[in-house]
Amino acid sequence: MFKTLRFAAVAATATLLAAPALAQSSPVVGTWATAIDVQGQKIEAELTFSQASGGYAVAIKDGPMPGAPADAPPMESKISDLVVDGSKFTFKRALNTPQGAMNLTYTGTVDGNNLTGEIGSDFGPIALTGTRK
Repeated sequence: MFKTLRFAAVAATATLLAAPALAQSSPVVGTWATAIDVQGQKIEAELTFSQASGGYAVAIKDGPMPGAPADAPPMESKISDLVVDGSKFTFKRALNTPQGAMNLTYTGTVDGNNLTGEIGSDFGPIALTGTRK
């Protein structure tokens, strides 16, 4: 019974962190140190794109939020609708913030070791930049 529950927990966690898309070799695959500027405050995150189960997956590790305690837990989020097409990517992220739910749409392009893109939000577009780690 514990093995079944443990497998279910692992499968549920993997579903929250990854959304498969059709896989082919892509320059998007890798780990990216990214940053955005929101009202003059720099917010960093690590995006990791990987090939998984014949498709692609993306995981996001958010850096500390400005003004939040250093030991604050990461905000919960769910990633969906991941599409990787050559050097381009898009995906949606439903993020649970202390102020309520926020729906984000990430779009971007990779050129060598540089990532550029945009995060669509309820507050307007946010520029996204990153470098390969």
